[in-house]
Amino acid sequence: MTAPVDVPVTHRIGPHPQGETVATAHCLDGGCGWETPPSAQPPGVNVECLAHTVETGHDTFAVTVECVALVTDGPR
Repeated sequence: MTAPVDVPVTHRIGPHPQGETVATAHCLDGGCGWETPPSAQPPGVNVECLAHTVETGHDTFAVTVECVALVTDGPR
C-alpha cells in the first residue's frame, strides 16, 4: 500500500461553455431493444425511462451522458 501524496491542483476540468451535452439510455431487460434517441436534455431521458418502466415493467437502464469538457488553468 502506498501513502497518499499531496499534489497541488493547478488545473480544473468542467463542461465547455459552448459544448453540447448529449444523453441516451437503453433498456437492459434481456432482449428488449428499447432506447432513447440522443437528447440535449438529460432529465428528458430519465422521463422516457420512467415511461418505459410504467409501460413494460422493465426497470434497469444504461444511461450515458456525454459532454465536451474544457481544462482550464487555476481556479475560475
